[in-house]
Amino acid sequence: MIRYLIPVTITCLFYLTGPVMADSGRWYSAEQLEQGEQLFLQNCAGCHGANAELTIDWKKTDSNGQYPPPPLNGTAHAWHHALPQLKQTIQRGGASLGGVMPAFESILNDAEIDAVISYFQSKWPADTYRKWAAQFKVEDLNTEIAGQSPESIETAEQPDITRLLKLRLGTENISPPVETPIKGVYQTRFGNKYGYLIDDGRYVFIGELFDLKRAQNLTEISQRSEIKDELAKVSESDMSIFPANGTEKAKLTVFTDTSCPYCLKLHEEVNYLQDAGITVRYLPYPRGGARGPGYSTLKQVWCAEDKKEAMDIGKGIIEGDLPTGDCDTASFVDRGYQLGNLLGVTGTPSLYLENGEAITGYVPYKQLIARVLKDL
Repeated sequence: MIRYLIPVTITCLFYLTGPVMADSGRWYSAEQLEQGEQLFLQNCAGCHGANAELTIDWKKTDSNGQYPPPPLNGTAHAWHHALPQLKQTIQRGGASLGGVMPAFESILNDAEIDAVISYFQSKWPADTYRKWAAQFKVEDLNTEIAGQSPESIETAEQPDITRLLKLRLGTENISPPVETPIKGVYQTRFGNKYGYLIDDGRYVFIGELFDLKRAQNLTEISQRSEIKDELAKVSESDMSIFPANGTEKAKLTVFTDTSCPYCLKLHEEVNYLQDAGITVRYLPYPRGGARGPGYSTLKQVWCAEDKKEAMDIGKGIIEGDLPTGDCDTASFVDRGYQLGNLLGVTGTPSLYLENGEAITGYVPYKQLIARVLKDL
């Protein structure tokens, strides 16, 4: 009988390692290198040179004020970037970085992009590759455990089951693995995603894990617990608080933006929440980050001595003047944005109950009151 389910509609299974090139100790295989040479010559050599050697004067702008394509043979800055960053640049192109390189995500698939990277990395001197591998913790799997097959290398002597996941993501910011009720399956978190590692960390499912017998979403249970812990770290002095009228029955934490129309709609009904015994605690979440339309106003709100009144002014509920956004406490707007991203906020308003349950978007006050107080 199936008890646990990882839904395939929202889950990806990643194979976290590939064959290792036996004669070089590098991460790629001979097959990848052969394929990569063909793809590089077809798609990249026109700008970067057949041996990834162009352009000599890559640090100087051309007549249009743009930088020419840099060499990829280890003499420029390609080795300063982790594998995920190199892949993303190839996929999305260089426009976001001020360059002219086209995007290849509709031309090359993930495996082909890996192959292209393997080719130009094969042009890197051994010393350059070692520096890159050490910086981004790309281990020499071939020489680490001599004489073993690639299949045994990934799992032998592996105290950290997330090692391959860290390698593939190019980051150490991955939570320690926690064993789930399923034997041999470990849960970990990176960013706002949850992964389930199997086979000693060689494979990972990304998605949600359900206990069908108990009708429980185990991922959501873990997520709520972590949300509670993260919100508990925030001092209420750093929030804009609208306290409950009379006896407080519950707290509602809201990530908000002064430029958000649905945030204003919710704010116009906050008094009904207060009358129902609900304290509303606002945290800043400027949509678009520092370039977002509400960023400067949120900084002004958080610079005010009375952040409650300032929030009313910032959202146009009352008239008044806001201070400049140039103060020490203005930096909390950036911290609020980072916290929201960590918790998985993708838009405003984003609401969180005391148990860590998330409510996304505007909810009319009558329905919202019933939802907040349902378990009391």
